[in-house]
Amino acid sequence: MAHHKHRTASDCLNCGTIVVGKFCHNCGQENIEGKETFFQIIYHFIEDITHFDGKLIKTLRLLLTKPGLLTKAYVDGKRVSYIHPIRMYIFISAVFFLFIFSGDQKLIDVDTKSSKSSGIVFGDSTFNTVARYDSAQKTLPQQERDGWFTSKLTKQQILINNKYGNDQNKILNAVVENFKHNFSKILYLSLPIFAFFLWVLYKRNKSYYFADHMIFSIHLYCAYFIIIFIYTMLSLVVKFFTPSTGILDVIYFGSLLFYFYKAIRIFYGQSRKKTMLKFVLINILNVFSFMFLFLVLILFSLFTL
Repeated sequence: MAHHKHRTASDCLNCGTIVVGKFCHNCGQENIEGKETFFQIIYHFIEDITHFDGKLIKTLRLLLTKPGLLTKAYVDGKRVSYIHPIRMYIFISAVFFLFIFSGDQKLIDVDTKSSKSSGIVFGDSTFNTVARYDSAQKTLPQQERDGWFTSKLTKQQILINNKYGNDQNKILNAVVENFKHNFSKILYLSLPIFAFFLWVLYKRNKSYYFADHMIFSIHLYCAYFIIIFIYTMLSLVVKFFTPSTGILDVIYFGSLLFYFYKAIRIFYGQSRKKTMLKFVLINILNVFSFMFLFLVLILFSLFTL
C-alpha cells in the first residue's frame, strides 16, 4: 500500500500552524498532500480498523480481567492505549441492544378470542369514549372528581382501547414493544444517577471529581453489558441440553455482584469493611432508582402508544 506524500509547504492544512517535522504540534494532523488515491483510502481504512481493534481488545481485556484498573489507569492519565470511555460505551451498548432486542418474540400469549369482549379490558371499564368520561366527571362534586394525573391516565387508557379495538393481546404487546424500544433510555438516565450515588458515598475523598465517578460508571456498565451477553449465549447453549439453568444463573448473578465489589474496592482503594458497607448502600439505592425509572418508562410507554 502506498503512503501519502509529505508536503513541502510548512503550513498545516487543518489549522494553519507552521509545522516542524511530519506532524502539526497544534492539532496533530500529519503534513501530507490533501489529495488521496483510491488505494490510499483503502489503506487508511484498514489501518484505522486494525488500530481500533487492537485498542479495543486491550481495553476489554483489562476491563474484564481486572475490575477497576481500567478506570484507575484512565484517571491517572494513561489514555492513549485505551478506547475513550464514551466511545466504548456507545459501541458496546449499541451491539448489546442490537443483540438483546433482535428478533420478534411474542412475549405475551393471550387468547385473542377471550381478550375481545363487549367491555373495556384495559384500564377503565366504565367509559368507552373520552367524551362520556368527561361528562360523568362534570356531574360529580368538585371534591369527588379525579385528579389531574388520574384523569390523564384514564383518558389515555380509553384512547388505547379504542385504537386497538379493545384487544388486550394487541394492547399488551404494543406496550411491551414500546417499552423495549425505550429501555435503553433507562440505562442512559441511570448512569449519572449512579455516578451521583458514588459521588455522595465517596465525597470525603477530594481527589475524585464527579467526572471520575462517571467514568467508573461507564466502565462498570460496559462490563455488565458484556457479562450479560456472555450469560445469554451460555444459557442458550445450556437450554439446548437441559431446561434448567439454575447453576448458571447463580454464577451469573454472583459474577455481577463480585465484579462490582472488586471494581469499587480496587478503584477507590478503601478497606474491605468500608467497601462492603458502601457496596450494600449503593445497591439499595440502585434498586429504588431503577424502580422509579421503570415506573416512569412504563408511563411513558403508555402515553406514547
